[in-house]
Amino acid sequence: MIPVKFQVVGEEDFAFDVEISDSGEYRVSGGTYTSQPPRSGRLSVEQEQNLLAAIRDLDEPGEHPMPEQAEAFEACLTLGAQGEARTYRFWQGALEEDSRLKRLVRLLETL
Repeated sequence: MIPVKFQVVGEEDFAFDVEISDSGEYRVSGGTYTSQPPRSGRLSVEQEQNLLAAIRDLDEPGEHPMPEQAEAFEACLTLGAQGEARTYRFWQGALEEDSRLKRLVRLLETL
């Protein structure tokens, strides 16, 4: 598996974090100050295949800056090991413009 780190930060102390190691172990934490405790596990074969297919399908990283005056969630997605990682920074509206990125984000959100 390719190491993945996905972080979303939003309003009212909302945060969502997913980390997946190269061995397929994952840890998910998120919510507001009343959030659920972090959960962890190991990707199933199907989850790993779906994630890898979505990662391979992505275009090269591009910036998707938040428009001025927008109140939305901002995200950072890092794919790969340190030193060779690709980083995608985007706001939630960018997912409507980039279906490939949206597919990967939705897979990560369902872990």
